[in-house]
Amino acid sequence: MNMNNTKLQVKNKSAAAVQITAEQLINEALELEEVEKKVNYNLIDEDELNEYRITKRKEFEDNIRKRRYLMSTYIKYALWEIQQKDLARCRSIFERALNVDYTNKNVWLKYIDVELSNKNINSARNLLERVVLLLPMENIFWKKYAHLEELLNNYVNTRNIYERWVEWKIDETSFLCYINFEERCKEIKRCREIFERLIITIPKLECFYKFIKFEKKYKNIDRARACFEKCIELLPSSFLDEQFYIYFCQFEEENHEYERCKQIYIECLKRLPKEKSKIIYQNFLQFQKKYSTNEELNQTLLLKERIKYESEIKKHPQDYDIWFNYIKLEELNISNIDNIITNKEKNIIRIRDLYERAISIVPSIDSKKCWKRYIYLWYNYCIFEEMYAENVDRAREIYKKLIKFVNKHNFTFKKIFLLYANFEIRQLNIEKVRNIFNYAIENIKSEKLYEQYCDMELKLGNIKECRQIYAKYVEAFPFNSKAWISMINFEVSLEEIERARQIAEIAINLDGMKVPELIWKIYIDLEINLQEYEKAKNLYERLLNITQHYKVYKSYAEFQYIYYDDIEKCRKILESGIEFCKQNELNNERYILTNFLLEIEKDYGDKEVIKKTLKRLPKKVKKTKIIKNGDDEIVEECITYVFPEDGNQAQNMKILQKALEWKKKMQMKEEEEEKRKKEGIILNEKNDNKLIE
Repeated sequence: MNMNNTKLQVKNKSAAAVQITAEQLINEALELEEVEKKVNYNLIDEDELNEYRITKRKEFEDNIRKRRYLMSTYIKYALWEIQQKDLARCRSIFERALNVDYTNKNVWLKYIDVELSNKNINSARNLLERVVLLLPMENIFWKKYAHLEELLNNYVNTRNIYERWVEWKIDETSFLCYINFEERCKEIKRCREIFERLIITIPKLECFYKFIKFEKKYKNIDRARACFEKCIELLPSSFLDEQFYIYFCQFEEENHEYERCKQIYIECLKRLPKEKSKIIYQNFLQFQKKYSTNEELNQTLLLKERIKYESEIKKHPQDYDIWFNYIKLEELNISNIDNIITNKEKNIIRIRDLYERAISIVPSIDSKKCWKRYIYLWYNYCIFEEMYAENVDRAREIYKKLIKFVNKHNFTFKKIFLLYANFEIRQLNIEKVRNIFNYAIENIKSEKLYEQYCDMELKLGNIKECRQIYAKYVEAFPFNSKAWISMINFEVSLEEIERARQIAEIAINLDGMKVPELIWKIYIDLEINLQEYEKAKNLYERLLNITQHYKVYKSYAEFQYIYYDDIEKCRKILESGIEFCKQNELNNERYILTNFLLEIEKDYGDKEVIKKTLKRLPKKVKKTKIIKNGDDEIVEECITYVFPEDGNQAQNMKILQKALEWKKKMQMKEEEEEKRKKEGIILNEKNDNKLIE
């Protein structure tokens, strides 16, 4: 068979103008790939419903077969069954999960919650009984069990549960929960007995502090003092730090036992070394100044201080530091009185009058510092009425006046609302707190307000309300990465991983996000912490498609090396980053990546590769830049890196330096010629003048 060979010959063997890489082909294929759409089930009759259930159950069972030890699959399956009103199947799935891993707390908690939500109290009780036998060192199940019995008003059984719990001696939590229960039941004597068992079983300083606080709450000063003494008796001297003795002295001072207080100070200074007793020594000096003289001398000194402050206020009425010091002096005087009823009332009236005088002087200048000090006077006034005067209603009125005053002057202080909210929390007015926060976030755009509001609702266990607040938070600050990160961390703390992922996906896809790298980082760290390395890898790949920042290359390479132990992939990523920096003349970034590659190679231990990498390290070279500022030219020196791989760059640098030197020489010559010309003109003028004469 005859063939024409001329047609088979390639006429042009040179490279094509546009090169197609394997990466481009893969990206094209991925872009053209059709994404499967989620099927929406429209169920019409019971047969279709049964078919849907069979399909769904098959999916769940397949997932369980694939990943038998993943407890979240069992939980989802069981919760789906309870949605189908099939409690028997739900229980069966939970039992299967417990057979696989009975130590998983989430499975037990979900199982118990399902039984409680279906009002199967006995089943929930049986489950709790099982779990405290199987996992006796987990406080959460004991607490839940006791709480359930308390809600059912079964106080005898509740006490039995607490007694069983404290026998395990896990930590002080069991004892403190038991004490709180007995306190709610108004069994104060029982509380004391449990506290005594606690300090013997777990002799910790914090436990003694709680016992002392309890006795002070019920105004049993003798027993509180006995707690301090028992603490010194039971605990080694190394456990009793300076703060303990200060607390003891303050206790005796508050109860006007000055002689006792003095003896404690002396004993403490004997026991503690000098370097660990500086604060207590200063306190002792202050104590001696306070109580070594009689009452008349104290009143004379106080009167002298009052006259001094009054004269200073007349001269500088808007110097709020003088007001602060004056009020502080009067507040300190409350504890230095003999007749508590009459003198304390007089002092409170005097301090109240001082506060009213101080807040009546509104700043006349628009200085932020001045206004801030003025507002802090209001803060202290509110705290004084609540803590010193113990007048809660008056404190509330002052907060309201302050908010009206602030609104009238058209400026915002978010701390006002935070303090007001905390005040109402102390009064247990939760609905009022919510109203304060809602009003504040409507009128003030502040991240801290949202965070404090969420923190309060979370402490109350209102997860749904927390989510609503976080939703408002990200609506108010849609491009603030901090808001999104707070929301992601909240969902992670609840172990709602899928929610956290969805939020992170929304955040990273938002255009105009400020500091998006923080969201990427927390998203990647989340997947790494969950040991979802493939997902973390995919996130890195996505991030590299968006940005080619050298830190991304570095972090991705480190990830591959640490979690996959893939040195080849690590090298490939770093080489890509180095090549990108080279093409874009990012010498500093290129140096960092090359140096990091050297560290990796040193860690890996291939000597030949280390030598090759060392040869690639650049040299530091001083480079001059000419910056034009109008008609002037400024020459600046900077340090750059010359890489051995870039052969022409070093030569170019030398040529540039020589060119600059030549330019300087030419400028010098021009200046000299101008000087000579000027000198010649002056000589000619002198000669002409002589001829005229």
